[in-house]
Amino acid sequence: MDIHNIGTPITASQRHGYRETPGSSFYETYQSAFKAQSTGNANGTATLAEKSLEDILGTTHTELSALRGVSQQCQATYAAVLDKAYSSGGMLNARQFLGSLSALELDAVRQNHCLAAPINTAGLSEEGAENLLLPEGYSVDLNHDGIDEVGAARTASFPPKDAPADFKEAWFQATANMDPGMMMTYGLMMHDAVYGMQINGQSQGSLYAADDTDSYRSIISNYLASLEANKGFLVEGQYERDKAFFSKLQSLLAA
Repeated sequence: MDIHNIGTPITASQRHGYRETPGSSFYETYQSAFKAQSTGNANGTATLAEKSLEDILGTTHTELSALRGVSQQCQATYAAVLDKAYSSGGMLNARQFLGSLSALELDAVRQNHCLAAPINTAGLSEEGAENLLLPEGYSVDLNHDGIDEVGAARTASFPPKDAPADFKEAWFQATANMDPGMMMTYGLMMHDAVYGMQINGQSQGSLYAADDTDSYRSIISNYLASLEANKGFLVEGQYERDKAFFSKLQSLLAA
């Protein structure tokens, strides 16, 4: 259950900031992986080992769970919740399905998505509910505003799920081995350029087509022009650093 739509091998930091829309075979593949790894367990979760969890939930999910201190038992409970959702048609009404879970199951969902507050299923949007039932590394953006609702949380990832393959390849090459904080900064800059600023939690509308490579070429050209126009007003080192990055990204897209 790992991300498939990237040709260039990507680092853990890059993977943690990227989300993929589950494909048509995602749910069937998940159920097969869960069945294969949980065969012989009394309840399908009791003895799932770390490697088994990675095979089921994916590398991104298990890596983030380790960073967050989520126990293997809690991950196993979550894995079983997902299998139940996928096998029972729970994704057709994710909010209703979440409302049917036990307190233990719902808290496992909360912990696996690193939510601070208990989940109030009645207050969830369908997008927020569906994303709680997807392992980290996957999400849906039902209203196409560039923001993923995960429970009550609102999160952004980059590149966009529907970005062209050539841009994704260029992005991951340009950010390879970059400091995670700097990569996040550039990702947010590009995200805001594509989708526009969020005001009071509401999108002001996409400024560029996220699925068009020319959108990213225009954004990069605009950033480079802005750097030249504002060179004298930037903090020490910013001009050189930003110009090097956006010039590299521009070059990779031109190749």
